[in-house]
Amino acid sequence: MWKPLSPLVDLLDQYHGYIIGFAALAAVLLLNQLIYRRSWKSYPSLEEYLAAHPGCDTREGIVCSRCRQRASGAAVVGTGHIYRCTWCDTELYRIDQIG
Repeated sequence: MWKPLSPLVDLLDQYHGYIIGFAALAAVLLLNQLIYRRSWKSYPSLEEYLAAHPGCDTREGIVCSRCRQRASGAAVVGTGHIYRCTWCDTELYRIDQIG
């Protein structure tokens, strides 16, 4: 009766550590995305950031209000981008995904 499931049981027995590890990694990454999505509106939009810090819009791009270094973006799946300072790691603003 269990003969057809024997290869599957052997596979699970041999690689159970990898399966548990990848499942834990997937859970952590999913939780991280849920936390970012939950607090998404707590970041100011680009327009709100520039209204609060008008000197931060330069020819080289948007800069940090604290240390005047350039901003770099990090994608948040299904939501948009969060831009942070490349030097002091301050979270600056968000850009919502279009569509």
